[in-house]
Amino acid sequence: MPSTPQQPTLSEDEEVAALRALLNSGPRTNRARPPALSPNKSPARPGAAASGDQAARLLELLQDKSGLDQARPMLEAELRQREATKGPNSPETLLSVTCLAMLLQAKGELAEARPLYERALMGFEKQYGPNHRDTLIAVNNLAVLLKSMGQLDAARPLYERVLAGDEQQLGPSHPHTLDSVYNLARLLHAEGKTAEAIPLFQRELAGCEQQYGITHNETKTSAANLYNLHLELGQTKPAEALRVKYALG
Repeated sequence: MPSTPQQPTLSEDEEVAALRALLNSGPRTNRARPPALSPNKSPARPGAAASGDQAARLLELLQDKSGLDQARPMLEAELRQREATKGPNSPETLLSVTCLAMLLQAKGELAEARPLYERALMGFEKQYGPNHRDTLIAVNNLAVLLKSMGQLDAARPLYERVLAGDEQQLGPSHPHTLDSVYNLARLLHAEGKTAEAIPLFQRELAGCEQQYGITHNETKTSAANLYNLHLELGQTKPAEALRVKYALG
């Protein structure tokens, strides 16, 4: 009887790189940051590192949305292997859980992705505590998903938790903190709480200008977001000031 071919496996850093490439192809508000595992933080996995060809193949599948169905069994096999060899709550297993959730989210299978994101969050909280970077990234992932599902009330406290953690650990002007400010602002806008959202959009714009300069694409994108919000509210004077200062349109 012929043996069943084994699915290729990926090292943690290769897996994160592939999933990050997939998720970064979408809008900022839809990005879900994968756990911050890296070769110098992750325990070695003898015999499990993928070849460059295998890693390149998964990356190719993830970048081409038509290859998502082919990528799923690879990630499911990796998860089963890690559950069997590392246990259900090891950092490596939780990384696989997160990667599979990301894939399902990219395919639009949000209801299937949710319990995986929730499992990852519970696992990282148990492993590292509520304020560890990997835990906060898992909180962010779940918040992004809930917002995509239209569950804004459930997403808001998670976005607020991520922002508070980023501010404490990274500082108020770190790019991750600015992303968290932006995500919370977008959520408040979606909830119709424009008065609360505008100061956050203004803060994010000021942070981008400080970090990147006035002509950088990130700064211009932030300025355009605030410009459009002012126009939406009929506030033509501040909108025009932004258009002139940041050379919009």
